[in-house]
Amino acid sequence: MIMISCSKDNQNGDTNTYPPAVKKKKVLLKDVVMPHLPSPYYHFEYSSDSLVTKVDFASGYTIYDVLYSGERVSEMRNNILVNHDTLRYYYDSGGKVASVEFINQNNILYRHVRFTYASQAVKKIEWDHKEDDRFVIDRTLDFSYHGDGNLKEMHDHRPSVQGSPETDYSIHYDQYDDKVNVDDYTLIHDGIHDHFLVLPNLNLQKNNPKKEWLTGNVESAYSVDYVYSYNNDNTPATKTGDFVWTSGSQAGQRTPIYTYYSYY
Repeated sequence: MIMISCSKDNQNGDTNTYPPAVKKKKVLLKDVVMPHLPSPYYHFEYSSDSLVTKVDFASGYTIYDVLYSGERVSEMRNNILVNHDTLRYYYDSGGKVASVEFINQNNILYRHVRFTYASQAVKKIEWDHKEDDRFVIDRTLDFSYHGDGNLKEMHDHRPSVQGSPETDYSIHYDQYDDKVNVDDYTLIHDGIHDHFLVLPNLNLQKNNPKKEWLTGNVESAYSVDYVYSYNNDNTPATKTGDFVWTSGSQAGQRTPIYTYYSYY
């Protein structure tokens, strides 16, 4: 595959390079378990042709049925008692996800997610929400990559909306292994604050970072060093992190963190 520079990006002062996405090995991830969080934190079920058909986040906090048109996700439908939102997918001419609409059970569109690409790599993702008769952006993610296609930096900006303070920070990733990544989709998921999105071709990380750290205008920054154990097919079995606060009132305090993966 040939790396293509985007003249429009350069005109806007963007000097990042965006390597083409690499198709990942098909892996049927079953559960992601993190101690002290609802368990399993993520759970997946699949059709006979290995397409995700159900996602359970935070042990039932949200449960989605995933619908397809061919092999493309067409909708995700949250089917918990108190929320029946539909997430409707739209694609560009190259088959990449262009936007997702959030529609509530009264058939009211109240949120968008929009994707911008450079070559085949995602460059920017924006979320907005309906406020009176207009849509207001409340979160923007910008991405830069290492030369091998793995994510280098994710910049997260959230303007002050409805009285909430503005936040602006970056999470950096480095020292990647040469094994298979199975959970890069979690990087953009805002946990209990927003819906989960099935994005099979997001391709932020093809491998697993051994180093992660946060910088920016936040009360407390952090750094994590990871150690992995692997299965015979090079998928991660466990991820152990040495988490340390690097600024703020807890600066210097360390906490071990763990992630366990299981597969079909």
